[in-house]
Amino acid sequence: MVDFQLSNTLKILLNQIIDGKQQIEDTVLKEIPTIDLLQTLIHIHYTEGLYDISDIHNLIHHYNIHSEIELQHVYVSLDDDHPLNILIRENDSFNIQLNSLKDKLPALEVNKDSSIIENELQALSKVYAHYNRKEKLLFPLLERHQIYTLPRKMWALDDDIRSHYNQLRNRIKRIHEIEFRHIKKSFDLLFNDMHKMMLYEEDILIPFIQELFNEADFVRIANESAAFGYAVNVNRVWNVQSLPLKQRDESIDYTQNIKIGGGYLTLKEAELILNNLPVEITFVDKNGLFKYFNEITSSANMMFIRTPLSIGRLVANCHPPKSLKKVMKIMRMLKNKEESSVTMWFKKGDEFIYVTYKALFDEHDEYQGILEYVQDIQPFLDLPKSIKRDIN
Repeated sequence: MVDFQLSNTLKILLNQIIDGKQQIEDTVLKEIPTIDLLQTLIHIHYTEGLYDISDIHNLIHHYNIHSEIELQHVYVSLDDDHPLNILIRENDSFNIQLNSLKDKLPALEVNKDSSIIENELQALSKVYAHYNRKEKLLFPLLERHQIYTLPRKMWALDDDIRSHYNQLRNRIKRIHEIEFRHIKKSFDLLFNDMHKMMLYEEDILIPFIQELFNEADFVRIANESAAFGYAVNVNRVWNVQSLPLKQRDESIDYTQNIKIGGGYLTLKEAELILNNLPVEITFVDKNGLFKYFNEITSSANMMFIRTPLSIGRLVANCHPPKSLKKVMKIMRMLKNKEESSVTMWFKKGDEFIYVTYKALFDEHDEYQGILEYVQDIQPFLDLPKSIKRDIN
């Protein structure tokens, strides 16, 4: 619930900052709890569409003057390998690489030699790992606290930044064919939006997370982060001694036979079968909740990376805003039986990924959810034409 009195107070202060007043009436800030400040700023900026993140950054500077801690400071842990400190370290690295690339643009324009900036471009490509961890590990936990606007808006800007990066790389490959101003334009878009995202993360996201998440949340994030990779060196998986890794629930009988399909299986046998099928399976229930995935390999080696933190998440929130319309259209078509299944395929390195979506209906023809199964069909394409019926 938005406190409109607080909202109006913050707007007055923001207007004073924009007007360039040397002294603003900011003593009121010391009475505002951090969580209320952040929630109100999110509403003002994202929902009402007012003020630039740089103005909000200046307001937070005034807030820090009256606060016991600096809002952007990671106070939950001083450990460099804590998930939040990793984000900060990555942003520091991105900032260095962006400035280095900017300094080398004049030489690039004269020499037309892309190798001049290859190291910077390679380092900046790690922003994919940075954003993927944020979207797949931090955002699900924010949603469990009923925070939706911030993740969706940030994910949209992440997608823009990825697009700017790809455009810059593609234009640099054509440096001998196009005017340099096009390369400069792509770089400026990347530079400005990445710096904007750094402010969003360090002024709003990280302070917000520190107010909401507990140690168990950070342990789960740390345990699942390696699947997506890092932009900096991470020496170990962060943990706290008081929180051991989750063990198997001993109250469940994994040996009891259950009637399944045309026979009987124990829960242990069913789990082993599902985890040894040569396909990655995902199930979204009839309410649109991501409910299950099998574990045929580690998350890092999956064709579509899935981690336990996403379980229970609305499927609409599991996809980037730019692809949401297509995802919901597929689900609607399958649920309404307009199609019995929907498929797509694409290349990913040495893999040829084939994806199938299928709606599931029970014996009463009532919709129960969507099954997605993903497989690498490259081995089938590589089969020799000769018939093979013997084992060797």
